[in-house]
Amino acid sequence: MKQSLKYKLLVLTVFFCLGSNLHQTLYAQQIETSISYQVFYDGLSPFGIWIAYPGYGHVWHPFVDGNFQPYLTNGYWEYSPEGWMWVSLYSWGWAPFHYGRWIYDELYGWLWVPGYEWAPAWVIWGEIDNYYAWAPLMPSVNVSIWFGTWRPPAIVYWNVIERIYIYDRNLNNRGRSNMDTDFIGRVRIIDNRATTRIHNQVYSQGPDAAEVEKFTRKKISSIPIRDQKKPEFTPTEKELKVYRPRVNTPEPRTYRNIETVSPNPLPQKIDRSIQDRMEQRRNVEQLPVRTAPPKTSQGRSNKINKSRGK
Repeated sequence: MKQSLKYKLLVLTVFFCLGSNLHQTLYAQQIETSISYQVFYDGLSPFGIWIAYPGYGHVWHPFVDGNFQPYLTNGYWEYSPEGWMWVSLYSWGWAPFHYGRWIYDELYGWLWVPGYEWAPAWVIWGEIDNYYAWAPLMPSVNVSIWFGTWRPPAIVYWNVIERIYIYDRNLNNRGRSNMDTDFIGRVRIIDNRATTRIHNQVYSQGPDAAEVEKFTRKKISSIPIRDQKKPEFTPTEKELKVYRPRVNTPEPRTYRNIETVSPNPLPQKIDRSIQDRMEQRRNVEQLPVRTAPPKTSQGRSNKINKSRGK
């Protein structure tokens, strides 16, 4: 009887110790995976240019040679418990394809607008004839309100691929380019949605896996997502390692400023970009450079503190 009591006490002691350690571990992870917008600004600066864009704040123009299309170039779709996830092969892909939204400007090309919430991909999914279609969501789109009715403002936003290729690892060479407004107008939005972990924002999970299997004739297995502490890309067929910290906000240390030229998000009447990508990059680089004011120990700029002291 005494031995049984001692055994129970020992089990309870081990249980509470493990519980305490687990709580400390989770708490430590929670602290380590909380970042500010400064991580975006500093981390992406070597790979592109930040621009102060009227109406959208600081947006990012990536340095990518050749044609670039968000959620098509240099990446592929993988199926996860949270829906179809975009796996980018860019070292910086952990941020612009899982946080925030994209806009297209005829003068400056594709621009990423940072956001607070992580999702497998911020796109709208659709289908037409023998094709799957998807397009980056714009910043002003509230998915929970516009789901099923919103359409991107121009064809340039859409990526369209034959259903049999949606699970391929090289999608860039599979996209359909000979689209027109009538074709895009017939796209039926796939109403398959979920909500994010933190703020319950609605996002599209994409087509049903069983349906994709019928077209691709491949087994679509759900690959588990495992959080990691650093934005390192380590592709594996057994799990999806992702860096998805909570995001909090200041401003880039240096950025370009649009002053003399009016911003030109692609209007609905233009079907395809007619501007050369290298010309767009030159337009970005010719914008005047601005530097953020230095911060004080209280986290405020000296400029602000001086104005308050007057």
